[in-house]
Amino acid sequence: MKTTSRQNKPPCQPAGKDFFDKKDESLIFQFHHIHNAMFRVANKIINASSVPVKMEQLPVMMTLYWFKKQSQQQVADHLNRDKSSVLRTVKVLEKKGLVANKRDRVDGRRKVLTLTETGLFVATQVVGLIEEIENEIAGALTDLPKPELIKSLKKSIEKLELLTNG
Repeated sequence: MKTTSRQNKPPCQPAGKDFFDKKDESLIFQFHHIHNAMFRVANKIINASSVPVKMEQLPVMMTLYWFKKQSQQQVADHLNRDKSSVLRTVKVLEKKGLVANKRDRVDGRRKVLTLTETGLFVATQVVGLIEEIENEIAGALTDLPKPELIKSLKKSIEKLELLTNG
């Protein structure tokens, strides 16, 4: 059986250590830090407004706000997330009384997610916060007007998607 150099490294020295030594020069690492920083900015604004959710939960909540009744799979598809990750978020939102997870009346095997009255109220508050959050983040990222930044990001996403599909 052939072993790779990665398998021959001692357990205390992880494969790719050179990558971590150069992480400040890594595009992937920098995008990861931007992602985390954006979530911290968003959570700071959300916490200041006393809305009882975290940025990590907003995509699921807002999908239900915009699309009303959705299955867990539909939410996952809208968000490009796996079903189990959506389920974890749904469970947190259920405990907070913001989301209801009930059996479909037509197809008893299917579960339908909806916002509760409280969830609808919170989502309405979040809609008002989204612009503030986005303006803070956009202002920190660039001097470009937000629509130009979004246009540039969409163009980058299209190019990256071509790489994944090609």
